[in-house]
Amino acid sequence: MRTHDLENHDNLYADEVAMQLGETRADALNHALLASGAILLLVAALGVVLIIS
Repeated sequence: MRTHDLENHDNLYADEVAMQLGETRADALNHALLASGAILLLVAALGVVLIIS
């Protein structure tokens, strides 16, 4: 069983990105940025819909 220290103030893992087998670090970062952008776009669209309605 693994446990995680939720109060890790050293940010030792701040630059780590979960990667799939055979995926380069650049690909992983690109996928993370695309996913973040898609989420931001959906949130903005929802905000516009809520303002209009």
